[in-house]
Amino acid sequence: MAAAWAEAAVAATEVRRSCPRVGSIVLAACALPGVLPAMAGAEEAPTEGVIAFKYSHYQDGQTGAYSGNTASTAADRSYAASVRDASGDYATISAASGGGGGGGGGGSSTPSTERKRVKVSTPSMYALVPINRHWAAEGSLTVDAVSGASPQYYSDMRTAPSFSDRRKAGDTKLSYYGERQSYALGVAHSTESDFFSNALSAEARIASADQNTTWNLGLGLTQDRIDPTNHVVNNEHRRTSEFQAGVTQALSKVDLVQATFTLSRARGYMSDPYKYADNRPRERNADILQLRWNHWLGDSALRTGYRLYKDSYGILAHTFDAALAVPFGRSLTITPGLRYYTQNAADFYANPNLATYPAPVGSPSYFSADQRLSAFGAWALNTKVTVALAPGWTLDAKAEWYRQRSNWKLGGIGSPSINPLNATTWQVGLSYAF
Repeated sequence: MAAAWAEAAVAATEVRRSCPRVGSIVLAACALPGVLPAMAGAEEAPTEGVIAFKYSHYQDGQTGAYSGNTASTAADRSYAASVRDASGDYATISAASGGGGGGGGGGSSTPSTERKRVKVSTPSMYALVPINRHWAAEGSLTVDAVSGASPQYYSDMRTAPSFSDRRKAGDTKLSYYGERQSYALGVAHSTESDFFSNALSAEARIASADQNTTWNLGLGLTQDRIDPTNHVVNNEHRRTSEFQAGVTQALSKVDLVQATFTLSRARGYMSDPYKYADNRPRERNADILQLRWNHWLGDSALRTGYRLYKDSYGILAHTFDAALAVPFGRSLTITPGLRYYTQNAADFYANPNLATYPAPVGSPSYFSADQRLSAFGAWALNTKVTVALAPGWTLDAKAEWYRQRSNWKLGGIGSPSINPLNATTWQVGLSYAF
């Protein structure tokens, strides 16, 4: 959450020097997310406060049954019965939030038509308050209303039950700014009907004497409790620790680059209790490399990025993204963007096998039919419009169209028998600087 707000508000000291005086919106477009908080250099706290409201809406859809499925109606009924026998009710899942949903429901019997899956509506608020020339506080509140249906077995939607849940989350951070350094401590809390999370974070940023280079270090600790409504497990726990190190460098008056490396180590319950027969290792290690390059073109800002993800589940993923912030006058900026994502399947992900549907083949130590662990590629096209209104007021709106296909995987055909997934996201925000 904080990173998303930072992307709209951040402009490091050297970026101000590099970009012409064309307004704060384009200045923010020149900056890299996460360089320094809230329009401030490392040597001073922000001089302006910010209050912002944002509302976003997400909806995805998928065809009813995985392609090539010739399972009989009797097999379908057997699968539905096996889910009920294992959990006492139809399993549910909140695919968007990674947790679960309360309440069971009936399934659908439309095997080939595309149907809506998960819908998420999210109002959120953010505030940044300068305390004095050395201190600043910020925080956010978010409420996710999640509803819809999600398959328990690959992308088969015929027995997918309905669910609904509400997630409430909040975080706060206190920052101190020295001569050429800043330090911050943060806490966060999130709760759902079956998922509870608490997190602590600490970060330090140190700038060079010429303000052209900024080093950053970060540490995060998260403690989760999983208590699913279907009672597959009870009161399970997961602990995640993350360490991040990065550097931001002004290469020239028009070029800014950033490299960040993150180590993530998770221990505890990793399985999805709402996926049929899902059993995953109780530890997951991930290494993440993020590279960014922003370039000022004279009248617009080009932002590019690459992300490499590798974990102990065997997943190797690549993300490429680019956006162009184009100003129209001093008050309007339009930013079209494009993103491509590709990953291979997890080691314990098994492709659908109709001969043993719906059980795993043999007796594997670990197994998952979660399509998020399959091999696939995805494209996302987005557009953001930002308008400076009366002094201090900024309005923005963004829409994104996401398309995921197995055969879009880079360098391969991807996992078979997984139906295309489509998603649409839109958001609108209003902020006031004082």
